[in-house]
Amino acid sequence: MKVLIVGGRGKADFLMNSLLDKKNSVTLIHDDEEYCRQLARKYDTTIICGDGTKRYILEEAEIENQDIVIALTPKDCANFVICQLAKKVYGIKRAFATVNNPKNVDVFKKLGIDSAISATYVVSNMIEQLATINDLSHLTVMESGHIHLMELLVKEQDPIVNQQIKDIDISEEMIISCIIRNNQALIPKGDTFILSGDKLIILSTSTQPQSFIGQLVGDSYETR
Repeated sequence: MKVLIVGGRGKADFLMNSLLDKKNSVTLIHDDEEYCRQLARKYDTTIICGDGTKRYILEEAEIENQDIVIALTPKDCANFVICQLAKKVYGIKRAFATVNNPKNVDVFKKLGIDSAISATYVVSNMIEQLATINDLSHLTVMESGHIHLMELLVKEQDPIVNQQIKDIDISEEMIISCIIRNNQALIPKGDTFILSGDKLIILSTSTQPQSFIGQLVGDSYETR
């Protein structure tokens, strides 16, 4: 799969690492020259310094050959332009964007953007489709610190083993958004049982999300 990422910092780095590890082809466009140099030292892939809303920059990145375009800039209008150019001008079938103003989510979707992600919306759908969940860091901060993504490996001795999610006492500031079981992604429901060896992908809006992990497995937790 060929993926073009435009903008972003932590999110772009995370997605590049995940996608490249699965042998996808990734191209990045970013307008910060120093950040481009930093990523170029870290990844063996095409990185272009420039404004991703400009057609000549997109064409330099060979946008017409991409399967997916992901716009992660801090400006909603720029992300919209990038996705619209990708779909309307270059015929890209799938375009994704982050949205800083939650009010713009429905607008983006009505205008043809396949997925618009905001801190007020569950992000697991995008992660499931585009990222290698096995390689998530144990704590990833998104949306300017307002949402945290954690990975929790369930061990046999943990008190939540063999319990249904509906019976687990969990903070209202947390949600188990995805379960990785035998390398398969499961979207959990209330009657889903937690098994030893499961990898839980947890979203939290708490400023100290690690403090809630004790509710699930005790005083310590392990990633991977």
